[in-house]
Amino acid sequence: MGLQANRYTHTPVSEPNLYFAYTALLAPERICSIAPGARFMFSAHFPGTRLCFVANGVGAVPSLQEDSEHTVWGGVFALSDADMDAIISTEKAEGREPGWPMKAIDREGIKHDCVTFVASQTSPKPNGGPDGSKPNTAYVDQIIRGARHWNLPAGWVVGLEDLLGDDHLFG
Repeated sequence: MGLQANRYTHTPVSEPNLYFAYTALLAPERICSIAPGARFMFSAHFPGTRLCFVANGVGAVPSLQEDSEHTVWGGVFALSDADMDAIISTEKAEGREPGWPMKAIDREGIKHDCVTFVASQTSPKPNGGPDGSKPNTAYVDQIIRGARHWNLPAGWVVGLEDLLGDDHLFG
């Protein structure tokens, strides 16, 4: 009977926080430096979204924008509470806040509740910040390296690489 009582009073272990990364935090060296315990779980995407860039005062940072004709791919990471706090601080420093209402969908079509971050600005432009600011090429390169490292779809990686050659974006 004592064993049963312990079983019922035992505090359950909570599920890890799932974080959807589509920014420079995809780069393994970057996410590990900020959240050392982060574990890559799987790749996933948010259908009906487009990658856009929003001004943050220093340049332009990636964000999500609703767009039924596109999808944004990224990596899903399991994070401890401490690592999630570090991710939240980093994302906020880049001008993004938690809160995308959709679920990420993995390659098998399974939906997952994940925390992801979007720029607080309500009307981002797909090809640069509203003030004409441009994303830093080294930052975009980190996104590309992460996308390659985690084996995101080839078409997504090529699309990211095309951003570096887009004269209108990086002019």
